[in-house]
Amino acid sequence: MIERAVRLIDAGGAVELEGRGVNRSYRLADGDRVLSVKVHCAATSAETDHQRIQRVDEALRGADWYPPVLDIGHTAPDRLVVIRPFVPGAASEDAARHLDVLAGVLGELAAGTAAVPAELVWDYATPWLTEGEREHLAAKEMLTGEWDTLLRAMDEHLGDLLAGALRLTGTGEPALYHGDLHGRNLIWHESRPLTVIDWDETGFSHRPADLGKALWLSCRKGRGDFELDPPAVRRFLALLRANPALPLADPADLARLGAIWFLPRYHHVTLLAQRDAQFIPWYLGWVSRFWARFPANLDLVSRG
Repeated sequence: MIERAVRLIDAGGAVELEGRGVNRSYRLADGDRVLSVKVHCAATSAETDHQRIQRVDEALRGADWYPPVLDIGHTAPDRLVVIRPFVPGAASEDAARHLDVLAGVLGELAAGTAAVPAELVWDYATPWLTEGEREHLAAKEMLTGEWDTLLRAMDEHLGDLLAGALRLTGTGEPALYHGDLHGRNLIWHESRPLTVIDWDETGFSHRPADLGKALWLSCRKGRGDFELDPPAVRRFLALLRANPALPLADPADLARLGAIWFLPRYHHVTLLAQRDAQFIPWYLGWVSRFWARFPANLDLVSRG
C-alpha cells in the first residue's frame, strides 16, 4: 500500500493538505477508499518514530475517535509513511465549545499507561529538561535582531517553566500522548461525532503534557492569538478535576509545562526552513504573541 501511495503522490495523483508542520499530509483515492497519507521528513523518520506510532496504534485501536493505521513503513530514501483512513468533516475552529469531549479524550489517553522502552518516552519538554543549556544556546544564536524580545522572554521564564515541568514528572509507567490536541485536529462529521487526527508526535510521556498544551490551545479567545478566555479556563480546569483518570496538578504548573511547547527550538525552526523559509517569520511571530501575553495568562490560570 505504501509504495502505491507514494507513486501516486510523486505523480501528482494526490491532494496535498494545508499545513505548516514539518511533515506533509495528502488525501488520495485508492479504489473505493479515501486515504490519509502522512509523509514524514527525514528528521521524523527514525525507527523510534516508527515504533512510537505503531505502539500507540496498538493501544488505541477500537477507540471510536481514533483513526487506525492501515499501513506504516519507510520508503526510499528515508521517509516514514503512515496511511490511515481519510476522515471527512469539519475541524473545530473553536475548541472551547468542545471541552467536555476533549476532556474525555484526554482522560482515555492518560488512562492508557504502558510499559515501553525508554527511547519511546518523549514529549516537548524532554529536550529542554535533558539538554536545556544546549537548547538555550542554540536559541540565542537564532533569536537576533527583531526577535530579541522573544529571547528576553525566554530568558525570563525558562527556569520557572522547567521547575514546573519537573514537579509534574511522574515515576510510574508513562501514559499515552497525542502531542498536538487543538481544535484543528478535532474533526466532526454527522456520521462520526469526533475523530482526533494528526498523530505525528504521538508516543508516551511521564508528564501531563497533552493537558498542558491543550490548556493553551483550547482555552484561548481565538485562533492566532493567545488571550485566554476566563470561562473556558475555569471550565477546562473543572473538567480535569472531575475526571478520575486525569492526574491532579497545580494549574500554574500545568500552564508552565504547556508553555514549554512555545519555546522556539533551533531544530524545529531549521526543519520549517527546509520545507518553506516563509514559515520562519510566521512561526516566530506566532510564538512571540504567546510570550507577550504569558504573564497575564499565567495569572489567570493560577486564579482558576
